[in-house]
Amino acid sequence: MDMILNRSDTHGLWARTSPPGPACPALQGREHADVAIIGAGYTGISAALDLADAGKTVIVLESHDPGWGCSGRNGGQVNPGWKLELDEIERYYGADRSGRVIDVVKRACDQVFDLVDRHNIECEAKRSGYVQGGLGKRGVRQLQKRCRQWQHIGKSAELLNARESSDLLGTDVYDACMLHPDGGNLQPLAYLRGLTRAAQSAGARIFSNSEAVSIERDGSDWRVGTNAGALTARHVLIGTNGYTGKLWPGLRKTVIPVASVLTATEPLPDKVRKAILPGLHSVSETARIQVYYRMDAEGRFVIGGAGPVWRAAQDGGTAACREISERYFPALKGVGWGYSWAGYVAMTWDRAPKLMQLAPGVLAGMGYNGRGIAMATTMGRQLALEVLGEGADLPMTPIYRTPFHALRKFGVLATLAKGRLLDKLDLSDSP
Repeated sequence: MDMILNRSDTHGLWARTSPPGPACPALQGREHADVAIIGAGYTGISAALDLADAGKTVIVLESHDPGWGCSGRNGGQVNPGWKLELDEIERYYGADRSGRVIDVVKRACDQVFDLVDRHNIECEAKRSGYVQGGLGKRGVRQLQKRCRQWQHIGKSAELLNARESSDLLGTDVYDACMLHPDGGNLQPLAYLRGLTRAAQSAGARIFSNSEAVSIERDGSDWRVGTNAGALTARHVLIGTNGYTGKLWPGLRKTVIPVASVLTATEPLPDKVRKAILPGLHSVSETARIQVYYRMDAEGRFVIGGAGPVWRAAQDGGTAACREISERYFPALKGVGWGYSWAGYVAMTWDRAPKLMQLAPGVLAGMGYNGRGIAMATTMGRQLALEVLGEGADLPMTPIYRTPFHALRKFGVLATLAKGRLLDKLDLSDSP
């Protein structure tokens, strides 16, 4: 069956294999804290953990349950790097700031796995390395450039030829691969739930089913209204990313939510399991319209790709992902596919994440362009550093608004069509 028909099964495989989440009651009545955080995903919970560890009183408001958004739906890949190339980061941020920004990029995967180890989070974490598969001459050139750039900043990215790539991954589809040892994978919902427990143990209070519906001044503080109560705080942090609504004027125009669908097999037979991704690497591609895939701890093959543009993400189909899976790995033909789910990735117009001051005391972090686990965890720390007066390493900007945001779906459709054509022709974006 191709269609994702069960709209209530929002988290697919991850909901079935994650330990239960911690108890998080709904906010009732009035509360006060040093910091109010809106959104219990990686960004919000990471910030809550750092702030609580520093002695701040912290309350997190989540409209559903922690991890309800893309933090509990993504592919579980802990990938190094941003959507921007390293040399593009230098040009984007300028000579004065790019060094600090690149240091953030270099530390992002370390931060995730350090948190897992420090708080004994049971999330199937495996630092097996991240692989980017190169398709065609353009893909090989891209990987050659990326490896040189990573090596230039002291990282041991390795370029593999076609034979080495086939031996590593079990597929002969790639003309080259980049192996980056910093990356890996984990069970994304379990990681978020483990972070939530750690934040609670540090003293943060987290309320589920408590949608923030208003933010307004209350003397020297801010008052956040919910559907059943209110919270006052000196600082407000917003980490709603691809699920940002109309809470703060204009904030939803910062990002472009793009649907991604995922599907997973049942646990594979041992013979098939050993032939596919024997090193348990996370893989994505140089293609503009790509798939990303990995194996989970119980031998399920998990793959994701582009979702629908005009329909809701959860109404998308998974036939394309399954066809690609069988083409890349013929041993998957005839296996059972037991799970399908979907969510929204938050893209930005210029491919850079956004750390913004919306008003004095009100900050937001979002726009991870498909690199969410490492980047969102890092952004939580950046927000915490700013609140603590230490200053974020990433530049703080005013609110960012996407040009022509009202036409965003036409832009996504055009980008997909152009990307597929250029990928098919193996052409670069410019001569």
